[in-house]
Parts: sequence; structure tokens; C-alpha cells
Amino acid sequence: MSIITILLALPLLGALLIGISAKRPDMAKYIALLASGLVLLGAVYMLGQFDPSVSGYQFEQISPWFPAFCVSFAVGLDSLSLPLFMLTALLCFLVVIYSWNITERAPFYFALLLLLETGVLGVFSALDFFLFYIFWEIVLIPMFFLIGIWGGGRRSYASMKFLIYTHVASLVMVLAIGAMFFKAADVLGHYTFLIPEITAAGFEPGFQMVVFGALLFAFCVKLPVVPLHTWLPDAHVEAPTAASVLLAGVLLKMGGYGLIRVGYIINPEAALAYTPLIVVLALLSIVYGSYAAFTQDDLKKLIAYSSISHMGFVLLGLASLTYEGILGAVYQMVAHGIISAALFMGCGVIQHNCGTRLISCLGGLYGRMPAAMTLLVMAFFASMGIPGFMGFLAEFSVMLGVYHRFGILVLLVALGALLAVGYYLWAFQRVAFGALPGNMQNVRDIHWFELVPMVALLVLALYFGLQPDGMIRYMDRSVHELLGCFTTIGA
Repeated sequence: MSIITILLALPLLGALLIGISAKRPDMAKYIALLASGLVLLGAVYMLGQFDPSVSGYQFEQISPWFPAFCVSFAVGLDSLSLPLFMLTALLCFLVVIYSWNITERAPFYFALLLLLETGVLGVFSALDFFLFYIFWEIVLIPMFFLIGIWGGGRRSYASMKFLIYTHVASLVMVLAIGAMFFKAADVLGHYTFLIPEITAAGFEPGFQMVVFGALLFAFCVKLPVVPLHTWLPDAHVEAPTAASVLLAGVLLKMGGYGLIRVGYIINPEAALAYTPLIVVLALLSIVYGSYAAFTQDDLKKLIAYSSISHMGFVLLGLASLTYEGILGAVYQMVAHGIISAALFMGCGVIQHNCGTRLISCLGGLYGRMPAAMTLLVMAFFASMGIPGFMGFLAEFSVMLGVYHRFGILVLLVALGALLAVGYYLWAFQRVAFGALPGNMQNVRDIHWFELVPMVALLVLALYFGLQPDGMIRYMDRSVHELLGCFTTIGA
């Protein structure tokens, strides 16, 4: 049995134990902390054992599951999925700590967090398309309930919109997967859902064009990409802080990961043909996301629109088909996962202590909440791409790749980055400085269970911004392998 299988089972076991001990709701957070902590320790162990110089998957397990339907329980990690697997384990552990004061239906809440962890870890480690789809769908269920039960005043609307958008995209994705399943059988001579075998099948360009178009739609909804983005701001605004952290930190990365693993690597000729459309969508997301963030009074909605802009960098980096651009795209997924988690946690601290997130109703908080405001401005600096943080290297690498491939279009990318500086400084000046509203004279600073996760995330954002090779060496091979798919077709 692979260690990956054990790590997938641990959160499920934790959720089961929480259900058994439902009469002791105070035990739920301790069980969730233990389960997610063990997963994180296991992920760190795998990181130490992983050999970045080896091509292909490591920690593999391929076992027959439903042989009659050609379905296997197949898991493994390569240099593309390992960083995202690590990111998921880290954020789920920190979210449990951040949620330490949750009392409303606590057992159900922490059980959903653990179920969500299993789903996302499964997406990043599945090597069978049937298994990949099951984990993909599992993720939707806990997020739907987290928003619908612990969300804000419009939680029912936001949770239903999230479910409809993402489920429709999932159905389109599974149709594309089904088409590849049957087409690959014509080439291989046998039916299989195994991703490595279908990847090696090699489809003709006409078939690729149809399948890639469906996959592009499905994964662009998940990223999300303008104009398929409208579910995200509503989901973020109404979601509890922990759900927002996981939504921005790991769920959006499922879209980028799927686009690379299922779209670009299996259908490279179609990906090349779709490049003009992808570039337009990416630039639209970067510029529109930044512009929309400028117009928001709700701090959480501002951060949500900034996520749309930053995911545009991922899409554009992939479209450049250059080493720098693709490396920047993959690095951006991890960087944004860490930084956006810190941003939403900081926003949650303000909401929990001040009772509002509206920028127009805030002011002068630096005097009352110096620790929280210091951490928030550091998160703002990291997200706006200040040198020294991970975000700078990711965005600079994408812009370098865009310049090499598309020349002057890099100016539009730079505009999006410049707007990010503007809206973050605008928001922080109004939240942290000026006159303290009369109804906030007694607000207190950050709690320990909010402080610990934010500090951990910002330390990582700074460390990997100053020592990027510690992460890049794990990503390098996957970037070269993706480029190799396009070298063979003369791209």
C-alpha cells in the first residue's frame, strides 16, 4: 500500500471518529488537528523521499478496483502534483488551527474540512481518470455545506451558485474524459482509465480540438477565468473564512492542474491551436480582475477579484509555451495558494473582531490591532508582487515568458500588476489609518489561533521568495516534460 493511500484515508478516518464522538463536540477540533497533522507529516516525509531528478510518478500504487469497468485505484505523484499535494496538506492543517473557536455544529464543520482534504489530495494524486473524477466531485460536497451552513446572509444563493457552476463544468469534463477513454481504446487495443496510458495514446488533431475545447471550458470555470468567474466573488463573500482559504488556496488550483495534466499534456496540438483564445481570456482576467478589485468596498470581495487576476497569470504563463512562462504559472499556483490564504485569514480577523469587512466602515485599526495590521500589510505586499516574496518571482517569470513569446502584450500584464499595487495600498490606507470609528473603541488584536497560521504562511511566502530553488527544483522536470510535448510538434 502506497503512503499516498494512507494519507488519503487518514482524513476520512478522522471524519469517522468525529462522527462517532458526536456527543463530545469539544473533541472534534482535536481529532481534526491530529488527522490533518499526520497528513502534513506524511507529506513532509514524501517530500524528503522524493527524487526530483527522476522522470515519471513516484509513490505509485496501481490496484484493480472495478476490473469489469477497467477502473483501477491508481495514485502517484510527480514534480507537478507534489507541490500542490504539499500545499493542500499544509493549508488544511492551518485551517483547522484557525477554526479553533468554532462552536456552531463543530463536529459537522471539522468533519467537512477533513472530507474536503481527502477530495483535493485525491485530485492531485489520482492516476486513473475515473478516480480523478470521483475525487473532483467529492470536493464539491463539503464546500457546498461549508458555505451553505456557516456562510453569510446570502449563503444559500452563493452555495447553490457554486454548486451549479462547478458541477456543470464537471459534467463537461467527464464527457471529454469519456471521449478520450473510447478513443484511446482504438489506439491501445484495450480500454483503460489510467492517465499515463491515455496520455501515451496520441490523438489526431481533429479529435484533440473537440476534447480540448470541452476541457478548456471545464477548467476555466474552476480557475476561474472571465467571463466564467461570477460564482467566485459570491462564494468568497458568503463563505466562512476557512472555506475561503481552501477555496482560493487549493480548489482554484485544481483548474490549473487539470488544464496542464489533462488538457496540455494529452492534447498539445489543440492547446497550441487554442493559444490565441487562451491569451485573450488570460489578459481579460488579469486586467478585469484588477479593475474590479478597485471598485469594491467589501475587503473580502476585493481579495476575491484579485484571485481572478492572479489566476490569469497562471493561464497566460501556460499559453506562452516558454520555460519561464510555464515555470511561473506552476510557481504562481503555489505562491497564490500560500498568499491568498494569509489574505483571507487577515480579512477574517477584521470581520471577527470588528463585525464588518466594509472598507468604508473601517479605519484607524493599526492603533488597536497592530499585530493583525502588520500581518495584513505583509500579505498585501506579498500579493502585489513586492520583491522578496513568492508572488514577485512568479509574476516576473510569467511576464518574462510572455515577453519572449508575445512581445508588447507584456504591457497589459504589467498593467494588471500595477493595478494590484494601487488597490491594495488604497484598501490598507483606509482600513489601518485615519480615525477609529466610535463603535470600534474596544476591538482587540489577533487571537493566537489566528496568529499562528498567518505567521506560518507569511514566513513560507518570504522564505520561498528569497530561496526559490527549494521549490523550483521539484517543479523543473515537469516544466521540461510539458515543453517536450510541444517540441515534438514543432511549437
